[in-house]
Amino acid sequence: MLRFGTVTSINPKTARARVQFAQDKMTSYWLAVLQNKTFKDKFYSMPAVGEQVACLMDENSEDGVILGAIYTVEDVPIIETEKQVSANFEDGTFANVDKETQTLTLSFPNIHLIGNITHEGTLSNSAGITSSADITDKKSSMQAMRNIYNAHKHTGNQGSPTSAPDKGM
Repeated sequence: MLRFGTVTSINPKTARARVQFAQDKMTSYWLAVLQNKTFKDKFYSMPAVGEQVACLMDENSEDGVILGAIYTVEDVPIIETEKQVSANFEDGTFANVDKETQTLTLSFPNIHLIGNITHEGTLSNSAGITSSADITDKKSSMQAMRNIYNAHKHTGNQGSPTSAPDKGM
């Protein structure tokens, strides 16, 4: 039987929650929270205490599963188009995929990527780039260019144009 209620407590270690059902104010036993995958690939998302959920329960409402959260009149979707997929968090951070413009937008103060990154296209940056390792392009590294630049000399600098550096970049 399909029942609707409000999450009253969660156990994040077991991916279970308790739900108070709106129809009779009865609180469930610990119910499993349905996940997308749990075997080799694992997804994890828990409802918050106070969140409205839909549950599939047995005929006595003694056992069941939480199918997922549902939007209500008070808690409305933040995205209003089927052309986007979005995860929006209470601290204001979000990840959004716009299928129409083929754009992935991530808004987090810190993003930690592990592994190699291959990029095709233009890289635009508005806040600078820092690196704890040398930066290299197809010709040279920045350290190699610094070594040449810092060691070169000009001749004839007395207010007039100078000669070309004695070492090339």
